[in-house]
Amino acid sequence: MLHAGWISAPHAQPGPQAVGPQAVAQPADTATAFNTEQLDALLAPIALYPDPLLTQVLMASTYPLQVVEAARWVEDPAHKGLSGDALTKALAAQPWDPSVKSLVPFPSVLAMMNGQLDWMQQLGYAFADQQADVLDAVQRLRRQAQAHGSLQSSPQQVVRTEEKTIIIEPAQPNVVYVPSYNPTVVYGAWPYPSYPPVYLPLPPGYVFGTALVSGLAFGAGVAITASLWNWARPSWGYGNVNVNVNVNRYNNINVNRHQINSNVWQANRPGGRPAGLARPPAGPVGRPARPAGLPANAVGRPQVSVPRNAVSPPARSAGAVRTPAAGASRPQAAGASRPQAAGAAGQNRAANRPAAGQGGPGANRPAASARQPAPQVAANRPASRQGAFSGINEGRQAGQFGQRGAQSRSAGQFQRPAGGGPRAGGGNAGGGHAGGRGFGRR
Repeated sequence: MLHAGWISAPHAQPGPQAVGPQAVAQPADTATAFNTEQLDALLAPIALYPDPLLTQVLMASTYPLQVVEAARWVEDPAHKGLSGDALTKALAAQPWDPSVKSLVPFPSVLAMMNGQLDWMQQLGYAFADQQADVLDAVQRLRRQAQAHGSLQSSPQQVVRTEEKTIIIEPAQPNVVYVPSYNPTVVYGAWPYPSYPPVYLPLPPGYVFGTALVSGLAFGAGVAITASLWNWARPSWGYGNVNVNVNVNRYNNINVNRHQINSNVWQANRPGGRPAGLARPPAGPVGRPARPAGLPANAVGRPQVSVPRNAVSPPARSAGAVRTPAAGASRPQAAGASRPQAAGAAGQNRAANRPAAGQGGPGANRPAASARQPAPQVAANRPASRQGAFSGINEGRQAGQFGQRGAQSRSAGQFQRPAGGGPRAGGGNAGGGHAGGRGFGRR
């Protein structure tokens, strides 16, 4: 059953998230716009069309009822042979949008859209509400096909790149070739398993030529009708992506109907959506889903690899300063001064203490490269650096002082008072006196 302004497609095959036509309305907080993955899948079968033809298909998809009527009108034997001015005159009486009238010279395209009503309804909804997003999806898909080797100039079309924009135009100014291709082939590996690209098979009764090496096939060339062709094109400008319309030519085709005065195409519907559509339609890509993060190898984007130097430490340069070895002096940065902490005076005294066996205070520490063999290292170290061996020389000196005291007693320099003889071992008992005199217990 056809409704005013919209189409019911009970036999359409739902996509991964699609629901039947009798589904209840979704909650108010449900997403109402298709995400990037869904748009890429939805635009896959037409993204490689020449720019003027692509634009006409996008605009006409927002008038699905008129597309169905135009497809039936073309199949009428009374209209099949019309072309040129005769076709223009016959179409003037039809109340269709200029975009729908411009597709009449391309019966295979009208048949494709009429045979895939669920896809056309979703495409029209997306283009009416998300014009810039839809055109961005077209460019992503073209970059993907070009990188895969499927999109290139041929006798049927010219492919050129302006900055980052890929433009497709007919190779001949008066003849247009409609491409046919399998999206699963021309785009290479598809990165969205949940949203495979939509495939629109050839309409019954239309035979296309042999597929090229790139995967594209072209049917017979269609002679353009000048008054119906190339009056709207995508404006691929950065940050301002839309469809640019020639106002005068649009109004000439749309005679006796609503005239426009803006060169930016807008869906001529209440609220910007096709009439009679209360919610997004079901179809091959399901209901609109909330945006999600895209994989690194998303359509139109190369594989993203992390540079090695982003995770590995930088290589050590030839002049890098290495950590000093144990006991080696640490070089101080140029111009840097070490602050004097509390107790600095005690540290200075320890630094100026003479090493055992060395004379004079403040002896310099030998450089690490000029160190003596291991047996002499401890002897040349300052006392503050000798640690547990710092008392060895002091015990040796004490023994020498004791020997001097014993010699003094044996020479008779000390006599015991009357009443007793010298006590054996008394000299040792008083050994170690600084003056060398022994003393005994009275």
